[in-house]
Amino acid sequence: MAILKAAILTFVNEALNENFSQSQINEAIKATLSDLSKFNLLTATPVDIVGALGDTSFAEPTLFKRLISITPNDGSTDRSPLRPIKGGFRAYRQLVSGTQNSIASGPELYTRQNKKFWIYPTLDKQYTFTVEYYKHSARDVENIAFGDEYINAVNYGTTYHKALFNKKVSYVSIWLPIYTAERGSMIAMNPPEPIIVQ
Repeated sequence: MAILKAAILTFVNEALNENFSQSQINEAIKATLSDLSKFNLLTATPVDIVGALGDTSFAEPTLFKRLISITPNDGSTDRSPLRPIKGGFRAYRQLVSGTQNSIASGPELYTRQNKKFWIYPTLDKQYTFTVEYYKHSARDVENIAFGDEYINAVNYGTTYHKALFNKKVSYVSIWLPIYTAERGSMIAMNPPEPIIVQ
């Protein structure tokens, strides 16, 4: 279930003993989502992207920040996630300029370039790629695309940021440690994936 902005507003108003309107908390919500994104805590709902015979690439999903995994599925077998190509896009171009492996097992490698994922070998039939990724926070706070597992972090962070923006120093000293503790527990439960240098 998505987080409702009205519920955040109710929480912030009660916590800060105020009567803000929904538009008055927009910047505080944006600041909170941006902060959570910075720590790679905003995971997206996995996206399925269909690749057809002969395809070599597909575009990054909306608000893509960093990849968790790309898993191909041809409808017949369980498949392992694709592995990054050592040497990045330059190595990919060398691979495709040579004789491509006619691997019966299908695509095995990928690289990123120009907001696209490039797949090797070229698709020998239709595949569905399940892309799991971290996302940037949307600038639109009317429809917050994150579920209940983020409710405490969003409530606490929005309360802290609103107190900060309105120079409510006593409330900042209360809500900053509460927010950072919640964010810290999220980081501990979802440690950042190591970044693979291509």
